[in-house]
Order: sequence, then structure tokens, then C-alpha cells
Amino acid sequence: MTILQKDVNTEESQKEYYLKEFFMLVTKKQPTNSEKKSDASQASQSSQALSQKHQTVHPKHTEKTRVVIHYDVGFNNHIYIRGKGADLSWDRGVKLKNVKSDEWVWETDIPFHSCEFKVLINDQIYEEGANHHLKHKGSVQYTPKFS
Repeated sequence: MTILQKDVNTEESQKEYYLKEFFMLVTKKQPTNSEKKSDASQASQSSQALSQKHQTVHPKHTEKTRVVIHYDVGFNNHIYIRGKGADLSWDRGVKLKNVKSDEWVWETDIPFHSCEFKVLINDQIYEEGANHHLKHKGSVQYTPKFS
């Protein structure tokens, strides 16, 4: 037996109870049009404030200097780049971003006149051949050869 059935014993009394509950809901004061508009305005302002709070400012799109290397170095290995210019160094490599199993990308938006570079496996094994040259906002992609 539910609580409602304990309080209301007969079927007739239950009908009266439900009618009273329904009547109370129907006759409850409803908001006027001006109150509805005010509530909607406040909700809109708060949602705008919330969206502005979480909005990220994106800088204007700038063309980046980009090197794309096509080479599968195998699981748990990485491609690095070393060089001179474009904030690169011959002393320490910068790890490229692995975007596919055989595609590695290095990008920079740092201004420079020109640079030369080579790529390495795990920042230890240099690619064969001459250094590569690159201008600011230039792009190069190739498949290096390693011995």
C-alpha cells in the first residue's frame, strides 16, 4: 500500500484528491508576459556571459614555415630536426609531430630569413646527403635516406 493510498481510503476520495491537486496546479499563478520576457532576457545575458568566458581568442591565421617528412621510423622511434636559423640548433634536435605512421611535421611561425637543416632518427642518426635550405613561410616535404 502506498502513502497516497494510506491517506486516501476510498476510490471517491482518491478522485477528489487528484482533482484538488490538478486544480491547484492549473490555478497556480502563471508568469505574465513581461515576467517571461525579463526571465528570457536574463537567461540570454547569462548564456552570453558564459560563452564569452569560455571563448578562446584565435590570432589571425599566419602562414607557417613547414617541413613534412615522409618516413616510417617504426614503433617507438621519432624524427627530429636540427639546423641553423628558425630557432633550430645543430647541438640539440626538436621532435617533429607524428601525424601518420609515415608522416612527420615541423612548423614554426617564428620569423627568420633562411635556415638549413637535417632530420635525424631519435635525435642520433643523421639523414644522408647535403643540408636542406628553407626560407621563412616556405614549405618542403621529402623522404630522407638513412644508412
